[in-house]
Amino acid sequence: MLRSRSAAVAVGAAVLVTVVVANQPHDEVIGHPQSAAASTVRTHATPAPPLRTVQRRVEFGDASASHGGAPAVAADSGIVVDLDTRTIIWERNPHLSHAPASTTKIVSTLVALVNFAPERQVTITADALHQAGDETVMGIHAGETYTIADLLAGMLLISGNDAATALAVDTVGMDRFVAGMNAQMGALGLHDSHFTTPVGLDDPAQLSSAYDLAAVATVDQETFPQFRQLVSTIDMQLPASQTHPGFALHNLNRLLSLYPPTVGIKPGYTGNAGPCLVAEAVREGHHILGVLLGAPHLYSDMRMLIDWGFTQRGLRPMVTPSPAPPPPPPPARRPHR
Repeated sequence: MLRSRSAAVAVGAAVLVTVVVANQPHDEVIGHPQSAAASTVRTHATPAPPLRTVQRRVEFGDASASHGGAPAVAADSGIVVDLDTRTIIWERNPHLSHAPASTTKIVSTLVALVNFAPERQVTITADALHQAGDETVMGIHAGETYTIADLLAGMLLISGNDAATALAVDTVGMDRFVAGMNAQMGALGLHDSHFTTPVGLDDPAQLSSAYDLAAVATVDQETFPQFRQLVSTIDMQLPASQTHPGFALHNLNRLLSLYPPTVGIKPGYTGNAGPCLVAEAVREGHHILGVLLGAPHLYSDMRMLIDWGFTQRGLRPMVTPSPAPPPPPPPARRPHR
């Protein structure tokens, strides 16, 4: 049986890799004898330890001044990084704090991959299912059980806000998960971002930058094979099980079809953020990563930018620039009288 919802079709796929597992601890009960005749027992909840983080500084050198001729694009901010040399070859306000929309989910995915085994079972509660009618959802229901890998597929391919919320609420709780997201940014040496949810909906306190998102995407791609597999998949089927129905998914990242060298990663959109995209492509062993935030011509601009990036490594262009619009006709001359 396939389930679909109007906002999006939901998915999942179980992919097993070795990751760091951090299980939620149980509360510890400590007894305090009060007298030889009688005693009382006080229960003290041991504070939950912070979630684990990847301890790795990510820095890009700035070589943008040495690379001219980039195509003109319309975006609030952006960055193009040559991942082979770890250098920025094009940038526009790369550290500008900007609403990140669903590109946020590459950060929540990193926290999940570091802390949970992909086969870990998660039973969905009603507390995780408070999405508005216009939000993109996977279509999960309270009482159903999914693996972490299933929820990650729902988050990354069809941008399911219900899957992302359940990944936090039904594992370690929203507050602890979001604290892990912010701690992870600090552990990577990034300072432009602050997150309030794992989803990406507009919130004045939820901000990131093109630079920070490029750094997180780099860590996701280089560290976790299952991330690479999910974000590069155009279509996926999640078979029904005893604990949930089957799902079909189609990746929302149109660049996978528009520019074949693309290997992921994640688009997003909200009213405040505008169209956003983090994307990576590979040609002849060269890796180019791009981020555009607030880009009205998102896919055409990203395709041109990344293809231009490959020309900086000596590769022939694959994208023909759009022709310049014809000049306006000359003004009509008034007849001589």
